[in-house]
Amino acid sequence: MKIRNSLTAIGAVTLLTLGTFGGLGSPAAAAGPDDAVSQSTSVDDGRTDTGAAVFAPPSSTDNAERASSSSEHGLARCWNGRTSGRDFFMTCSGTGNKVYLDCTNGGRYKFGTVFYGTWNHRLTCPVGTSAVWGGSWE
Repeated sequence: MKIRNSLTAIGAVTLLTLGTFGGLGSPAAAAGPDDAVSQSTSVDDGRTDTGAAVFAPPSSTDNAERASSSSEHGLARCWNGRTSGRDFFMTCSGTGNKVYLDCTNGGRYKFGTVFYGTWNHRLTCPVGTSAVWGGSWE
């Protein structure tokens, strides 16, 4: 009986620990189906960043620049732009730029992280939509 009670207590502590630390995951992991998510990796030092953004109607006054499939200068130099289903991929290099994603639901998803240096970005549209394009913004 003592062994059984000990195993039950160990199991309960393990579940509580996993539940407590499981909630400390990245913002992207906590994003809902109506959110867009990002996963970015620094080419310079290998750091990674994840984030989530919610729907916002596109605005013509937001200083956004579309990424190019080759090379483009503006807020940041972004290249290698391509889509694949819900995902948009690009590489950007700049000092103090943010990224955005346009999806087939007519929304522009702006991510709040400010990037310095060269980063590879994977931006993912919400469930039920596809990526149209993306780029950088101030």
